[in-house]
Amino acid sequence: MTWLLFGATTVAALAYAHAADPSSDPYGLWKTLQGAMYKIHSGSVADRAPPTAKDRMLTLLIDGQGAKDVFESIGPDVQPVCSGVDKDRDRRRKGIYCTYSAEDARTKEGPYRCWIGVNLLTGGTETTVSC
Repeated sequence: MTWLLFGATTVAALAYAHAADPSSDPYGLWKTLQGAMYKIHSGSVADRAPPTAKDRMLTLLIDGQGAKDVFESIGPDVQPVCSGVDKDRDRRRKGIYCTYSAEDARTKEGPYRCWIGVNLLTGGTETTVSC
């Protein structure tokens, strides 16, 4: 029984390590995430409250190409757009909220920005930003 448990644990650990190894990715799906920040907090991002034992959220903020990839993956656009600016675009899917800002199209960070919210107590995604 001990050998069976050891074998199962070893196989699981190797599978996990292999899944997260970009060098074993024949399709090139793993990407380096540039322009990202995260915050562990309670409430919404705007609340600026530290996490508590009963409310612990993770918000990941992505700019640049990573945000564009997410934005394009979660379409379609939703209306009305939070900014109210012509040619701006918003997309939402459960705990993911992405924006395209026409005004920022020429900035270093680019026009795309995504917030991904995760409830660290339940593991589910939740919206942590609002308009």
